[in-house]
Amino acid sequence: MELPPQMHHAIAALRPHPHRGDLIAAGAVPLTVAVVMLNVRMDATWGNGIHLVLTGLTCAVVLGMGLLAEREGEFPRAYQTVLLLAGLTLLAVTLLRLAQVLGADEPLESSSTITWTAAVFTAIAAVPAWERINSPICALVEVVAGGIVVLAFVDWVFDPDGATTFRWILLLLIAVYTAAHLRWRDSRPRHAVHMVNAAGLAGLAIAATFGGALVLPFADGGDPGTWWELVIAAVGFGLLAYAGVDREPGPAYLGFGLLLAFVVLAGLPSSDGASIVGWPLLFLLLGGAAVAAGLRPIRPLPPPPDAGEEPAPTAVLRGGQTP
Repeated sequence: MELPPQMHHAIAALRPHPHRGDLIAAGAVPLTVAVVMLNVRMDATWGNGIHLVLTGLTCAVVLGMGLLAEREGEFPRAYQTVLLLAGLTLLAVTLLRLAQVLGADEPLESSSTITWTAAVFTAIAAVPAWERINSPICALVEVVAGGIVVLAFVDWVFDPDGATTFRWILLLLIAVYTAAHLRWRDSRPRHAVHMVNAAGLAGLAIAATFGGALVLPFADGGDPGTWWELVIAAVGFGLLAYAGVDREPGPAYLGFGLLLAFVVLAGLPSSDGASIVGWPLLFLLLGGAAVAAGLRPIRPLPPPPDAGEEPAPTAVLRGGQTP
């Protein structure tokens, strides 16, 4: 279907020129901050419809520029990535305002509202994440939003009691993200790294469920127990190992955060009193054994079997050539 000439002119006017992309992105960031701040400061003063129109129009302009910008290499340039992330931020606020206009007074407290708004957000974030624009960071935003859809849907439909169900779903998401990393490791390595980052964020979410409702709405606090402590530690060590092998900083930061959460959750003394028995003793033995194995004296390798033998003479042909 052929677009009308007016639409072609509007698209051409909205497409940023690469030479001015950095300037446009530099302006889009404070513009986004201002619109989000207006949503917070003028929440009780302006109506939801006014906020919806203001935020929606700004989102259409900023996200539209990010989607229409020409990709010059394998991945989008920095200015295009900034436009896409700013536009997705405005999109999230726009969807929340739309939910309020449709009758949801507290959209962040309604599982059904979070389900459909996060699903719409995930579908739109998938557009720049793959194929034409090929933005790895948008792929991370997409899969994390998809995980939120799953969590909200389970809460909406099944209304589980406590946070245990959500922890198992987050553990399942870690497995899904790991499989996605293996799927894209060769063909899309940058996207694959962000699948690992998504797994790290899911691990942090598991740790956060033991921090009380101030951290996550479905958190219940309490003692994580040996199993969930093991999960948190295993994901943390796995992220650090991956970061060390592939030299990726993002998984290293997330792994450090997970191990810090593990220390906080598992390091507190039990009701029976403080003791080194348990995780401290286990990690002391494992760490000490590894360090000792690495520092053991190195024995020189035995000489090869043919050491000391004279090399066999090489026949020389006429003209100085060897056979």
